[in-house]
Amino acid sequence: MLKAEPTVESLASHIQRQDRSLKAMRWSVLGATIMAAAVIIASQWHATVNADTVKAKTLSVEKIALRNDSGKIVALISSTSDGMPRISLFDSREKVRLSIGLSQDGSPSVSLLDTEQGHRAVLSLNDHQDASLTMYNAAKLPRATLAVNSVSSGQMILYGTGGGLNLSAFDGRVQWTPVDGAVQNIQTKTETK
Repeated sequence: MLKAEPTVESLASHIQRQDRSLKAMRWSVLGATIMAAAVIIASQWHATVNADTVKAKTLSVEKIALRNDSGKIVALISSTSDGMPRISLFDSREKVRLSIGLSQDGSPSVSLLDTEQGHRAVLSLNDHQDASLTMYNAAKLPRATLAVNSVSSGQMILYGTGGGLNLSAFDGRVQWTPVDGAVQNIQTKTETK
């Protein structure tokens, strides 16, 4: 069976159908593109507005402030002016009450502060990595120190208005240092032998 040659009318009709299909397809592609863009924008907006959890392998910031429900800072991770790390915990009056940090030489310390921001107890390591705990009175004067000295022995020093009492586990030494007098070595049993 031989196919009849297309007439001008049939070709024109065919071109019109193809043209309508092409226009419909253009509108479909445009509609699909707009819908895809709307979905992407909505998901990004939803993620930024309702982000309860951030998942990341690395977070690089200069400060991290933890705020309570009323917007007050209750904890702060930051660096000091000399670039060393510091963690601070705040009370309800926004005063630092606990501070953890490193000194310039890298020695760690933990400080308990009173409501007036005065140190009341400091646990630290010195530049020889020897530990000490020093407690202060309200006038910010040291009143008791419990330490490991340079020869790795325990040492306790008690300070008062009349002077200081120094007990050393290294040699059993007991010293009284009065405020207005010379150091007095108190004789112990080990010294009488």
